[in-house]
Amino acid sequence: MKRSLTLFGAGLALALSLAPLNGTPLANSLGSQPVLAQAQQQSLELELVGQRRIVRKNWRGQEEIAWQSLGSSFLRPAPTVQPGDILRYSISGNNRTDQPISGLILTDDLPSNTVYVMNSAQTLGGGTAQITYSIDGGKNYTANPTIQVTLADGSIVTRPAPADRYTHVRWNFQSAVPAKSSVSGLYQVQVQ
Repeated sequence: MKRSLTLFGAGLALALSLAPLNGTPLANSLGSQPVLAQAQQQSLELELVGQRRIVRKNWRGQEEIAWQSLGSSFLRPAPTVQPGDILRYSISGNNRTDQPISGLILTDDLPSNTVYVMNSAQTLGGGTAQITYSIDGGKNYTANPTIQVTLADGSIVTRPAPADRYTHVRWNFQSAVPAKSSVSGLYQVQVQ
């Protein structure tokens, strides 16, 4: 299930920090924006940050891309999100302990009214992760989601799932997160 995305209004506030994990799956939400992390018998701080892509011209007249935070504060309202905007989400797992954390899995559902930007998911922070996706609301994950399509002659073929079918992205970190360090997953969506 995709989370809600406010359009045209106050935008989104997406800075999120969660309490220690203590070995059980943790689902927390800021508004209706769930983030899920799993780690085995460890403590972990989780952070979700959203940004909007801005294309502007630099002093030479060349286009450049900048990223504007979707967070807000008392003195600064969140930016307005419009159809066509590209949003970038970063989910970080921060190991604040003196021990490595193994078995880390970060999962995020894509906001409603958005479509996943194909091939935009990546891993940051030196960790290596297997990136998988769900097209069925988080029930099943695979690196290359497919759908069955019935052709005009009645035959059924398997095709890559279109971007609008993606509902979740998941990072399964293969190596332990070292003590006092962080790893992140990043992906982009386009507002519809």
